[in-house]
Amino acid sequence: MIKSITSKHFHNYFSSFLQRFAMILSQLFLIPAFILNLGIDQYGEWLILTTIPNYLLLSDLGLTLTVTNEICRLINIKEYSSQQKLFKATLTFLSLVGVFLIFVFIILSNFIDFGKLLNFQFLSTKDVFLILGGFMINIFSYLIFLVTIGYFKALNLFHKHEYFLALTLFLDFIATLIILNLNVDLYFIPITMFIIRFGMILIVNAQLKKYKFYKFGFTLGLNRVINMLPVSLKFSFFQLGTAFFIQGSTFLVGMVLGPAMVVIFNTIRTLVNTLRSFISILYIPTMQEFTILITKNLKKEAFLKLKKLMILIFLISLASAFGIYFLRDFIFELWFKNSFSYDVKFLAFMLCSIVIYNLWNAASMLPMSINRMNELALYPLLGIVVLIVQYFILPKTGLTGLAISFIFIDLVMLFLVLKLNYTILKTQKRFLK
Repeated sequence: MIKSITSKHFHNYFSSFLQRFAMILSQLFLIPAFILNLGIDQYGEWLILTTIPNYLLLSDLGLTLTVTNEICRLINIKEYSSQQKLFKATLTFLSLVGVFLIFVFIILSNFIDFGKLLNFQFLSTKDVFLILGGFMINIFSYLIFLVTIGYFKALNLFHKHEYFLALTLFLDFIATLIILNLNVDLYFIPITMFIIRFGMILIVNAQLKKYKFYKFGFTLGLNRVINMLPVSLKFSFFQLGTAFFIQGSTFLVGMVLGPAMVVIFNTIRTLVNTLRSFISILYIPTMQEFTILITKNLKKEAFLKLKKLMILIFLISLASAFGIYFLRDFIFELWFKNSFSYDVKFLAFMLCSIVIYNLWNAASMLPMSINRMNELALYPLLGIVVLIVQYFILPKTGLTGLAISFIFIDLVMLFLVLKLNYTILKTQKRFLK
């Protein structure tokens, strides 16, 4: 039994690491490949174009996570028919949203020359249309793929979810690299990605067919997925607001303190965010485990699991933060050829913030597992308030003051999430009914 649990945790952590490694590998090799084959100016136009369809990822409205959690709950209470209807309704809903937006894009393309609108010099009108259209189709095939592999998480097979995701990212990387080196039209990149996702959906379906209650398909009844939208939109707001807060911080630093400070701010934040990303490998796989425990009303077991998780995340985060702090000069010497000037206090406060951030994110796995999103939606609202305040005080407090404000937000979120966990674990009511 212990050996089985250890093996499961190893697969979860290794598969998550592999998925992040595939992303890092893609970034390290594709950026120079694009610049080498396209040149900086044409690559800049490509980046602008790919940024536009990436916003369409928000069109899932938070459904890929919340539906997975609900399917996990329904499976564990043996509501197999209900989970099948919800799954099919979600696929139908995302497909309809995708078809609608693609239709709007085609109509707009008859009236708007996006190439001229964006002042492109290298990509033709035809290229812009085909690249944008290809990525729009690819985005929604990707959302359907995410909902489908979400079944593995619902079955508490998190490692399979991560392995398939890592394989898809790796295939995207290889395909893009080949297309760039063959010097063919760039719209073949999103087309190839769509083919990869379609193939992966077929493979995942073949894997899931052994579960009798699983059935891929579509339905005209959308009531189940529409009922999920209120809680899904809260999570979507959390995602969108978090992204806005991250980008808004960079914009604020540049506007108030100047471009040089942006370099320092983003460099330090990239370093600590890398730490955050790898530590998240430890707590993200626990979400569906909490779903199962709460669904079965095993509150005591859920509390013990949460307690152990929080202690583990705190100790590893603290040790990692101290490691980066004391090895900071060695790290920056490896990272930069020239000297890198920064305020050590700013780095220290950012590391302190990331420890608290990891704690409340780990604690949020329990409420997120049962789709309790109200408190999480407060994070971007707090971020907006802090950015407004910082606009007036940043010239005096500098980056160190901004880092302290991050600590304040994370402490508030930690208090709110822990209070929510206490409420969930204390009451005997099942929240998912």
